[in-house]
Amino acid sequence: MKHASAPVRPAAVWLVALALGCGSSSTSASPSRDASTGGADGGGPGATSTPTDDAGSTPPGSRGEAGAAGASEGGTTPSACAPTIPTVAWTSPYAAWSRGIPTDPTFFPVAVWLQGSWHATELAGLGINIYVGNNAGTDSLAASDLATLKAQGIYAILGQDSVGLASIDDTTIVGWWMDPDEPDNAQSDGMGGYGPPVSPSTLVTKYNAYKKADPTRPVYLGLGQGVAYANYEGRGSNPPAESGYVPASDIISFDIYPYNNCSGDANDKVTCGQFWLNASGVDNLHTWANRSQVAWSDFETTVIGAGTSDGPTPLETKSEVWLALIHGAGGIEYFLDTWQPKFREDGIFADTAMVTAVTALNQEIKSLAPELNSATLPNLVTVTSSNAKAPIDMMVKANGTSLYVFSALSRGGTAMGSFTVDGMTGNGVASVVGESRTIDVTSGKFSDMFAASSLPDAGGDLVGVHIYKIDLSTVTCN
Repeated sequence: MKHASAPVRPAAVWLVALALGCGSSSTSASPSRDASTGGADGGGPGATSTPTDDAGSTPPGSRGEAGAAGASEGGTTPSACAPTIPTVAWTSPYAAWSRGIPTDPTFFPVAVWLQGSWHATELAGLGINIYVGNNAGTDSLAASDLATLKAQGIYAILGQDSVGLASIDDTTIVGWWMDPDEPDNAQSDGMGGYGPPVSPSTLVTKYNAYKKADPTRPVYLGLGQGVAYANYEGRGSNPPAESGYVPASDIISFDIYPYNNCSGDANDKVTCGQFWLNASGVDNLHTWANRSQVAWSDFETTVIGAGTSDGPTPLETKSEVWLALIHGAGGIEYFLDTWQPKFREDGIFADTAMVTAVTALNQEIKSLAPELNSATLPNLVTVTSSNAKAPIDMMVKANGTSLYVFSALSRGGTAMGSFTVDGMTGNGVASVVGESRTIDVTSGKFSDMFAASSLPDAGGDLVGVHIYKIDLSTVTCN
């Protein structure tokens, strides 16, 4: 089960950082990414600043080009009072696989966990471009289902079972899903109890077999919330280190759903509302990587557990997603199921507000894919928070002469963020992407307010994420 827990160091061969920064199933099968009771396995963004270079998703079968994405056009100074944007090389982290996830810089992986192909139309409308399904496990996926996904422009990561291998030449398949899901958690013993987690060495052996069967696609492995929460009890007694599982993957994902952990037992409640845990887990995967694996994270969108009212608000889901992206997630993945008031596989569609918000979020990510798929520029912009208990995390990208500053609170609270563009002595304007407003940049400095909840019931119009676009070619000197 994908329990409560599972983004860019945008894909890559990094020069500035390690990249870790995309017959039908039976509706009766219980997905394994649940966060609590019901079908669980015990594992428990100046006015219009949105970029106009939205090139759309690359359709299945067309992989795009793998070359350096336009992070910067360094070497030219827009004006005497603006900094030169440095040239930092970037290569897609998916470039090693000829039939893997598209390397087109306009494509950024937005995946969904274990949904039936009959939901393909609504998933495409939500902005999903990769389906992750465990047909090597309890649910089967027929070759005809691949055609259904392909018709909606959705790729697939599937298990290497008889169906998957029989469709090995189908370019809709862009990766192999390794079973079981969450092998790092205690495994069912088949008698109502649990045994130890799957040994990492067992998965490494399986990984090598997958690569031998098809070296042209990456292997995806999904872990549980222990990646972000070391004391998670669902791992059982004396479990192996989470880091030991990373070598058994090319794309490594994990799930933790903090807003759904508020009605669990005492061990779950420790993480209640801690929206930064997805980002923390991505950091851990970066640290544990042994060959630049790409890190993804799973995100909650529903009230998952039966008999509860816990779950994220649309703004809380947005904060979770953007903070993980700022920390280098190379893809994002949504969990859409609910068991409240009864099981519904596509449970998000019972919540109109969440559907609207996630659709807008995915459109925003899609429009910013060229920037996300580019090198992070270190030391070009700095930020300080007025509240030491609510620090602001940030990553800086560039496209042509424009800087993109992605920023988010990394803890609950309210803070004024003060930004400085190094080497900018002139004046300019920061357009706030997706917020229909601008901020004056004076002598390279500007400020903005941030607010984010650390509890699921805080309510209010909480804006913990801001993305700024500053066109250095328009900077005027004092």
